Amino acid sequence: MKKITLLICTVMITGSLFAQKNLQLSFSTGPSINWMSAGENEISAGNVKAGYDFGVVADVFFDDLQRYALTTGFLLSNTGGELDYNNADPFEFAGETINAGSTIRYRLQYLEVPMAVKLKTSQFKRWTIWGQFGLSAFANVRAKGDTSDGVLDKSDIQNEIRLFNLAMNLGLGADFDLGSGNALTLGIIFKDGLTDVTKEHYSDGKTTVNSLVFKLGLIF
Repeated sequence: MKKITLLICTVMITGSLFAQKNLQLSFSTGPSINWMSAGENEISAGNVKAGYDFGVVADVFFDDLQRYALTTGFLLSNTGGELDYNNADPFEFAGETINAGSTIRYRLQYLEVPMAVKLKTSQFKRWTIWGQFGLSAFANVRAKGDTSDGVLDKSDIQNEIRLFNLAMNLGLGADFDLGSGNALTLGIIFKDGLTDVTKEHYSDGKTTVNSLVFKLGLIF
């Protein structure tokens, strides 16, 4: 956690060295709805999991009117989901034997670095509409798991999760000008997982994590 805080502080300090005309920093947070999917007949998606994101986002503008920008930053993303294992036999997971037909609940935490193109409209009655599209790179920093048979209870499952993940991100939102260079930003961002997040050697399918994030931020 100390390393993540240091990275966020570095972004903020670096941003202060740039002209405000070309760069905007914002603190962003918000709840999320997360779910997992698996391309395997014996594994199916379970219930969704509530989560949240927070961190610092930087918009680097390409034009003087601040209509086109590259969005990046550092976010701590708490995500995960449930998978129903419909196999007929017990199986090994995180060093334990899990009963057949069990559900595993994944509690995952990632350091996220988004890289997206943001397009903004002209301001109208202090409101500006924006949309973004791009990719998000993730590095796993924590992984816990529960099983419906009680074998795992918020247990460490780090060895079952791949270190890196990649997702496409699409977002739509609006900024409200508060004056003095500050603004409130609201939006919805969909993160569509592209790579396999698990190390399930007994499964040939790809397991992905998807998220719908409700963004609330302060531009400063």
